[in-house]
Amino acid sequence: MIADDVRQLIGVFNQSDLTELSIEQNGRKLFLRKESYADGAQLEEPPEVATPSTAAVSAHMVGVFHWTKDKRGKAGVALDQRVEKGQVVGFIEAMGIMNELESGASGRVIEIAAANGQPVEYGQPIVILQTD
Repeated sequence: MIADDVRQLIGVFNQSDLTELSIEQNGRKLFLRKESYADGAQLEEPPEVATPSTAAVSAHMVGVFHWTKDKRGKAGVALDQRVEKGQVVGFIEAMGIMNELESGASGRVIEIAAANGQPVEYGQPIVILQTD
């Protein structure tokens, strides 16, 4: 167990510019040393852990979202399905015109955020992808 006074001294030492410290008091000895990298050696950084990134295929206009042009079809994409950049994933009906909704990224579908026939706002996520 480290005494509180020694713990405080270690904290002060770690925040100082000192590289070594040696103290002897009341029969106790303490020697502290910081690693020196003056010879050009560097601490090895831990490897980066790849975190999956996501991308949303979002509505590019206000309208009514449909999976297919005939308005009654099943979803054009499914969970865990692979989607390529530029692939049509649905349609947004605005002023009677069916506008294609293309994916802006490639990846795997991890969430379907809109239902067939649902009104959508500009920028509203329709499909969420886990990108490559």
